[in-house]
Amino acid sequence: MTDGGRCAVAVVLAMVFAPAVGQAYFKRYMPLTDEELARRVSQHRIPIRMEAGASARFEGGLIRLEEDGTLLITGRDLQGRPWQFTGHWSGLGGEFYSADLDHNGKPDLIYAWYTGGNGLAPPMHVTTLMFDEDGRPVPSEMDGYFEFDKRGIEDLVDLDGDGRAELIRQAWDDGYWITSVYEASGARWHRIEGEHAGRRFPLYTRFTHRSNRVATTPAPGRHPVEGDLSNDSPLRNSHLLAVRWANVAQSENPRLVLDDQTVCEPVAWYSSMTVILDSASGRTAATLKEPESARELLETIRDRRLPVQIMGKRRYAVTGDRVSKPTGCVPETVWASTGAK
Repeated sequence: MTDGGRCAVAVVLAMVFAPAVGQAYFKRYMPLTDEELARRVSQHRIPIRMEAGASARFEGGLIRLEEDGTLLITGRDLQGRPWQFTGHWSGLGGEFYSADLDHNGKPDLIYAWYTGGNGLAPPMHVTTLMFDEDGRPVPSEMDGYFEFDKRGIEDLVDLDGDGRAELIRQAWDDGYWITSVYEASGARWHRIEGEHAGRRFPLYTRFTHRSNRVATTPAPGRHPVEGDLSNDSPLRNSHLLAVRWANVAQSENPRLVLDDQTVCEPVAWYSSMTVILDSASGRTAATLKEPESARELLETIRDRRLPVQIMGKRRYAVTGDRVSKPTGCVPETVWASTGAK
């Protein structure tokens, strides 16, 4: 077994047989100083009972936790047009917060929730709705080893002091922890690549038997990679030619065929990929975790031959029982517009 393999086994065993370690375990591989991590973004908790039928208002709209596990968030933009986001709420627990993440004067919505993941599976997702200049939400969902407390999500910081939030995200691959930073700007998340706040991101730390917060360069022959979960710039501009929906019984994922015959396959049928449709009547968005809503949007986009922007690319593609590093289109956001305002 390689050194990386032995380290991985040791860490997994430690997490399985030492439950007291908790999520804080992963912070022991984050190569940022305590001072940097203390630059937390001010967040305000939105009180809501995490149970079916509960609801809560926030500045911008209404949160509803439906009986079937659907998270429904609704509101109106600055022109009075309705918008709606359909997602998933976790019965394992979570919290809602508000904060002006992109420093544009409009409070944004944050939902941090547990997934039940253990071992190396990310135990938490963070869903954000940032509001753009029209007062419409731009939804995004990221998985990771995040933590929250009564003050909010600990991984939302302002490293460079410009008033905009950065979300610190960790991933693991090829024997290394990868620490990356996404900055909120213009209601979108931008993945930092290169110099930022005196650091050069992403940062890498070796997967070792004990705590290790020393950044390093991957050794020759090692190629740790992570997904790109940003939604600020399209990787492709196209049209949907066909939509093949997931066959869950066969562990098959949905497939989106673009007009140049490119096949885009979300990482899984239950993934965090978000579909957004803009029209003169407002904005509608849904994640694949709520398949009926997402499917309806995708089929509308296909049938109306609307132009789409494909954003983000996951690290792994999952098809049936196969897991592979993707070479094609593994989107996180599919955004379409009728062109009407």
